[in-house]
Amino acid sequence: MRHIPARPEQIQSAIEIIRAALRAAALAPDDAAALDATGDALRRLFELARVEVRHG
Repeated sequence: MRHIPARPEQIQSAIEIIRAALRAAALAPDDAAALDATGDALRRLFELARVEVRHG
């Protein structure tokens, strides 16, 4: 089944967000940057879940 965004601006699936965050954290120059990358991903996943609940 293909992932269809709930909103047009929602262009990434949860797995894409997670993969990008893992990549960014692994390549981050320091611990703070890695935490920033993972924190941003958590925020985006929260927003994705919230949108899906509203439209579900």
